[in-house]
Amino acid sequence: MSLEETEINVGGTRFKGAHIAVVLAFISTISGGIWATSEFFSRVGVLEDTVAEMQESMPDLEPLKVELQAIQTKIEDNDLGHLQGKLAELSTLLTTIQARQQEVLNEAAESNAKVITMEKDWIEIRNEYKKMADAIKGFEESVERFKREVDDLWKGLDAASSPLG
Repeated sequence: MSLEETEINVGGTRFKGAHIAVVLAFISTISGGIWATSEFFSRVGVLEDTVAEMQESMPDLEPLKVELQAIQTKIEDNDLGHLQGKLAELSTLLTTIQARQQEVLNEAAESNAKVITMEKDWIEIRNEYKKMADAIKGFEESVERFKREVDDLWKGLDAASSPLG
């Protein structure tokens, strides 16, 4: 039996095979659409339940809005724009201080080098002084010996000029 020869009698009306195929296709399309719509509404229901649960679990945002407004008012009251300018000025001052500090450190290094040079010069002068002091001491001793010899010579001449004495 082929589809063209098949007939169905429903309520006194005869339906032939081609009509049955069209009606079955139409019924399956409508039932698929009904099933898809049912699935869609089921998913929408699940989403609504999830959103409702999330809304219940979310904290109330109104206190946060009030707090945010209070913070914004404090920022405006404290004139942060003015503070921004002061921070820029402070940054410039800190940069200047840093440059001056570097100059002082450089000058301190130069002064330290000068002090080291002066220490070396002082040590040389002290050594020369010691040499000169030793030479003067040696000269004084020589002069003292010379004086004794001259005195001894005078005594000898005095003794020779008057033998009785």
